[in-house]
Amino acid sequence: MKFVVCGCSWSSRDPSFPATEHGHFIAEHFGWEYHNIARVGCDNFGIRLQIDYAIDVLKADVILVNWTTACRVVWNHKGKKYSPTLGLKQLDYNVDKFFDNDRCHPAKDDPDFDPTIIAQSITGLVTFGNLMSTYEEANEEWPELHWHMNKEQFYAFRQYYLNLYDDDLEAHKQYFLMESAVNKMQRHNVKFLFAPNTFNYMQSVQASNNEEWDHEKHERNVFDELYNDWSFVPRENLLYPGIAFALQWDNERLGGDSADQPDHDNCHHLSSWAQEKWATEVAIPRFKVLL
Repeated sequence: MKFVVCGCSWSSRDPSFPATEHGHFIAEHFGWEYHNIARVGCDNFGIRLQIDYAIDVLKADVILVNWTTACRVVWNHKGKKYSPTLGLKQLDYNVDKFFDNDRCHPAKDDPDFDPTIIAQSITGLVTFGNLMSTYEEANEEWPELHWHMNKEQFYAFRQYYLNLYDDDLEAHKQYFLMESAVNKMQRHNVKFLFAPNTFNYMQSVQASNNEEWDHEKHERNVFDELYNDWSFVPRENLLYPGIAFALQWDNERLGGDSADQPDHDNCHHLSSWAQEKWATEVAIPRFKVLL
């Protein structure tokens, strides 16, 4: 069985610390051939491209997808023509010095590999905790920013974010994108688990208002049934909780913010212990039922 993991950083395989992510533990348990094509900082369109690649190129038998927050954006950062037929081969995995095309992109050796678009979190792209930070300050927070967006583009995008961006509108558009992913997996008879994961976290609201996290304000499914029901996903394929939930286990075990702990230096945000616990207690039992 060929098993493919799709998603953002929460699902990714850290090239410096491999075999510490949940996909590894799931594949090891079942004895599956394992491919992890998740990307740090990926948006939901990029994850949708991953699913296409998993089915069309890798010929996946089993897919696990953890979706990400709606407040992420993808743009053409090379100024070249984007070709829909190339799909994931055009998504740049050069995020930072810890995660790059050479070590992480599944299509890096394909003759059609041509990174043209890149994805990033809006809150990590234009705010950094300060909505009025300069381009130079933003480059200090994300040193690779200048590779992907020049000064004029940065300020133009921030104006769009402040004056036109609507998190709920973007989420609704992505809802249909996610529905198309389920449709494709079903049409190709792929066994899959679909975890909304962090999709309902309204990080852009939190950042733009500079507020403390408030469950009733900043988690979408509290007030919108559409994102609580996921009616297009068969119940046997809908997976709760997503991998991001495991951060609570790390915080409880390590005390305080686990990001400050020595064994938390992974691009997937979690200790290997928390990743394995989620694989063992959440994902593997559901795969056993599904299969």
